[in-house]
Amino acid sequence: MRVLQAKAEADAMQYTLPLKQKQIEQTKLEAEARKEATLQNAEAAAQAKIIDSKAEVERQKNLSDAEANRIRVTAAADAERMKYEAAVLKQNPLLIQKIIAERLSDKLQIMMVPMDGKNFFAADVMRSAFQNNNASGGSDAPADDPDDSSPVATAAARRKPGKRP
Repeated sequence: MRVLQAKAEADAMQYTLPLKQKQIEQTKLEAEARKEATLQNAEAAAQAKIIDSKAEVERQKNLSDAEANRIRVTAAADAERMKYEAAVLKQNPLLIQKIIAERLSDKLQIMMVPMDGKNFFAADVMRSAFQNNNASGGSDAPADDPDDSSPVATAAARRKPGKRP
C-alpha cells in the first residue's frame, strides 16, 4: 500500500510540479506586464507635462506679443497726438497759457486777457477803474494815458473761497 501511495504521490507531483512552474511563470509575466504598464503610464504622464509646458510657453509668448503690440500701437497713437498738439501750439502759442489757466482753474479764479490789451472790452473797463482810483488818490494804478498800449493785465486771479462742509 505504501508503494501505491508513493506511486500516487509521484504521479501527483508529476502533474503538480509543472503546474506550479506555470503559475510561477504566469506571476512573473503578470509582474512584468504591470511594470511595463506603469512605465508606459509614467511616460504618458511625462509627455502630457511636456505638452502642457509647451502650451504654457506658447501662451506666455502670445501674451507678451499682444502686450508688445498694444504698447507699440499706444505709443504710435500718442506720438501722432503729440504731433498734432505741437502743430496746434505752434500755430497758437497762447494756448499754453490757456491750458495752464484751465489746470489752475480748480484752485484759482482766472481771467485771461490778451497780452497787448487791444480789442478787449475789459481793457477799457480796467483802465477806467484804475483811472477812477487815480482820481481818488490811488497810487497803484497805471498812468491816465488812454492810448497807453502797455498790457493792462495778463491774468487777474484771486483764490476761490473754501468749500463749506
